[in-house]
Amino acid sequence: MTLPALIAGLLLSSVQPAVAVNPASSALVAQLPPQDSSGQMEYFSRELDRAEQLYDNLMFEEADRIADLTIARINAFLSKNRGIEGADDIKAVYSARVNQLKQLKAFKAAAREQMEIEGAANYNQKRATRERKLREQREHQYRMAVEARRIAEARAARWWSVWAGRSYSPILIFN
Repeated sequence: MTLPALIAGLLLSSVQPAVAVNPASSALVAQLPPQDSSGQMEYFSRELDRAEQLYDNLMFEEADRIADLTIARINAFLSKNRGIEGADDIKAVYSARVNQLKQLKAFKAAAREQMEIEGAANYNQKRATRERKLREQREHQYRMAVEARRIAEARAARWWSVWAGRSYSPILIFN
């Protein structure tokens, strides 16, 4: 398009009377999402990611708290904007995300329960080994105490008769 044709088009369009558009009745304006929707949706995504991370880390109480607060905020956001085109699709995405969180929680809870069962079984399985080692440790401590007594008796044998007035007669210890 050449410059003269462009100028002529602009002149013709300015000659026609302008039609006043009422923003409240305009279908185009009514279908636009609110100005702060992107910020809110970004916040919802971050909070849902945070809840997911907490579920992964088996921190169920904190994850539940964050998920519940975020779900309440999402529901308020969606109910406020339910008349806007695409709100149902956005709602479906958030519903799927919340369902994913619930499934992750159930999966991680079952995994944690299984880990606890396996840990208890492992603990019980090694109980005999722990008890044997403890018995051996006590037996070793007793033998060391007997040896320490014998060493003390050997050192004090020559002084015993001077101090006690009689020779030392060791106590027999049966092992």
